[in-house]
Amino acid sequence: MIRSVSLFKGLRERELKSIAKRCVERSFQPGETIVKEGKTGVGFYLIADGSVEVRRKGKTISGLKKGDFFGEMTLIDDQPRSADVVAITPTTCYVLVAWAFLGLIRSDPDIGVNLMKELVRRLRGTNMSLTE
Repeated sequence: MIRSVSLFKGLRERELKSIAKRCVERSFQPGETIVKEGKTGVGFYLIADGSVEVRRKGKTISGLKKGDFFGEMTLIDDQPRSADVVAITPTTCYVLVAWAFLGLIRSDPDIGVNLMKELVRRLRGTNMSLTE
């Protein structure tokens, strides 16, 4: 499943396995807030099963399902979350905490380089959509 995450595109099998070994499985019940807007986050979440809503200031801005992810910015900085993420159905996520990810980057810088490339690609896409 980690192989399908765009953030990890271009990584070798060994690097993907290193990431997978550091993930922890967490389950959430419908209505449970997984991350809270304005609070400092601890990691990246990959939805293994279920569905969630992303809400900003109480308004639903998107839905995510199996295979989608959120919290990727927390892997790089420790800024507050930009939105709430709430489980809509019973949801299971693989969680990669930031300090485990930083340890991976220190031991294998290629992981960090690939992540930066994907984040820049996404930022460029956002910039393009805002200027059109």
